Amino acid sequence: MGFDKLNLMRTQSSERKVAGADCSGSKEVPNDTWLAVGTLSAGKLEVTHIHKVGMHALGKELNAIADLAVAGLDCPFSLPAEFLQSFANYLNVPEFQNWQDVAEKIVFMPFEKFQDLAKEFKREPKRLTDKQSCASAISPLHRGNPSMIQMTYHCMRVLASLDPKKFYVLPFQDEVEKGAAVIEVYPRATLKCLGLPDTGYKSRDKKEISKMQSARHKILHGLQSVHTQSAYKNCPVLVLGNKVEHQVVDSDHALDALLACYAAALWLDNPKTCGDPFEFGQAEVLLEGWIYEPSALAAVKT
Repeated sequence: MGFDKLNLMRTQSSERKVAGADCSGSKEVPNDTWLAVGTLSAGKLEVTHIHKVGMHALGKELNAIADLAVAGLDCPFSLPAEFLQSFANYLNVPEFQNWQDVAEKIVFMPFEKFQDLAKEFKREPKRLTDKQSCASAISPLHRGNPSMIQMTYHCMRVLASLDPKKFYVLPFQDEVEKGAAVIEVYPRATLKCLGLPDTGYKSRDKKEISKMQSARHKILHGLQSVHTQSAYKNCPVLVLGNKVEHQVVDSDHALDALLACYAAALWLDNPKTCGDPFEFGQAEVLLEGWIYEPSALAAVKT
């Protein structure tokens, strides 16, 4: 889908619903998957609520948002081409040509088997988009903390379960009329692209709570004022209520959900800010996916 068509779409409605999710691969139900929902209108993104939903209920929650225009999910949408070659050999099927075929195999494979295959592969290659990201994203097969194997597996199953009449997953699927785009985002990359602090706001050490909250507050303040800088003057103005602000300062998951929502709003407002997914080779991108981050924001002319 071309940029001109996307820009035409965004002028058809003055108010557009935007969502962002910080995903988790944890087996706990509900796990620490959080969802932020807001409205983009007249150059402002008002995030109205953030809540913990759990990965198991994410698809249902997205489906319940009326008139949703885009959802940004903080999790890998696919796997490295290098691993997919091995995966196809194991399944004794022809080399994968598109993401839908990969997702179908994941849906019908128990997690334990997928995990075994990922570990037997013994490598953690990155996708093209992971290497291109301004924050250098880790591999979807990363086994350490965080465990990306579980997150990637569960994310692909959620995406495969979405109603194809209402959602289209980019860059793999074509636009659905009056549907919602679903894009992969990476909060740390969003922060780096906007020139904001991207570390120091996460820790499992309870002794660091005060320090982490201070870091989150600084990030939040920077995000709310980023549009005042000339390079980012076209960024949406972020509007939050007191409750949402407190949630973001108290939880790194809530902050990442907010950042995922903001990244989705940036894409919706001007897709050019996130670069062209097909610049580096269509076949590879249509298997591995693309992280939609505002890396080209400062270069976009309006």
